[in-house]
Amino acid sequence: MNKTILLSYYFCTVFKLKLFLFAIVALTSFISKAEIVNIGILYQTKITSFIFSPEKGKYTIYTETGKLTDIENDEIIQLSYSNGEILVKSLDKDYGSFKKVRFIGTAWENSFKIKTNNPAGKIKFYDDNLLVKVHNYDSYFQLINNIDIDNYVGGVVESEVGRSPPPEYFKLQAIICRTYALKNIDRHQAEGFSLCDKVHCQAYNSKPKSALIKDAALETKGVVIVDSDINLITATFYSNCGGQTANSEEVWRQSLYYLRSVKDTFCLNENNAVWTKKIPKTDWINYLSSKHKYPQEELSHECSLEYFQNCREQNFEKQNIKIPLVDIRSDWRLKSAQFDIIPKGNEIVLQGKGFGHGVGLCQEGAMRMAKLGYSYAQILHFYYKDVHMINLESLDFFKQDF
Repeated sequence: MNKTILLSYYFCTVFKLKLFLFAIVALTSFISKAEIVNIGILYQTKITSFIFSPEKGKYTIYTETGKLTDIENDEIIQLSYSNGEILVKSLDKDYGSFKKVRFIGTAWENSFKIKTNNPAGKIKFYDDNLLVKVHNYDSYFQLINNIDIDNYVGGVVESEVGRSPPPEYFKLQAIICRTYALKNIDRHQAEGFSLCDKVHCQAYNSKPKSALIKDAALETKGVVIVDSDINLITATFYSNCGGQTANSEEVWRQSLYYLRSVKDTFCLNENNAVWTKKIPKTDWINYLSSKHKYPQEELSHECSLEYFQNCREQNFEKQNIKIPLVDIRSDWRLKSAQFDIIPKGNEIVLQGKGFGHGVGLCQEGAMRMAKLGYSYAQILHFYYKDVHMINLESLDFFKQDF
């Protein structure tokens, strides 16, 4: 190899390394800003009155006029909506009305409970801080949980999967939920917070009750999943794939190299592996003919109504008609898009597999793998292909050397 080629190779390698380091620095900088996240809780619940009380630690109440008071040890503060402002009262004092109210934890560990009076609701527990303000366009409150991301991740894991899976699975789900949250951190930016507590962001019902889940979130602190370009992956998950996961483009039309279809035998005997739905034949025939222009003359033949998936397919195809299976799933509110169609008398029987969109991690399969002794890293790489787990805290030195 001559000198010119060596120099060219050297400068190309250095350039690629700098790009790699720049990507890591940018990602690390982004994550460091997101160590505290703002979550819209009780999202879209039109709350006009609720009670706040510390569960653990101490809280200082601030408003737009400054510090209001300190509270601790189950002291109760009632907040009520009135003429565009927030009325603040304790059991023995009326503090007045304000535009915004902040409850800031001042002890080493802080958590609080809230109970809505209007509408009536159950007591809910949350970690860290709370911001209360009046909704921009309506006459009710907007509640924002200002929370450490690992405390939030613990709450999401318990809300998404409950407390029954093994500890190794909790670690895996914590990494996935952290990655998903940071990937979508600006989803509700226009509304003044990062994410909401509904399933389209990630279910977040309260702080976790399970010590194992809290430990899993802390043991994986700072760990996220990135692709080969050091970008956070789209960490999708669902309940059960029915034996085979789906390629991303089969559901969302975007092809991602790490979201590839894999055979999954681990979920086959789990709760959501199979399902059945029966539909009146007349309703099914009307659906095919009116919405998808299926030839009327063919609909009288049962063989033309039959359909079997040998493996996970993308479209229902017959008589030159092509219907995306995800559309049929949506139209009939099916558990998945993986099903056979069997005419039986006056009914159409849909015999299906799995529960959910099928892209990424199959939760029931992953839980089974954890029970069998697979590590969270092994499980992760089974469902997400050629990705990397990065502990962001260990990358601080890149910022110093860059």
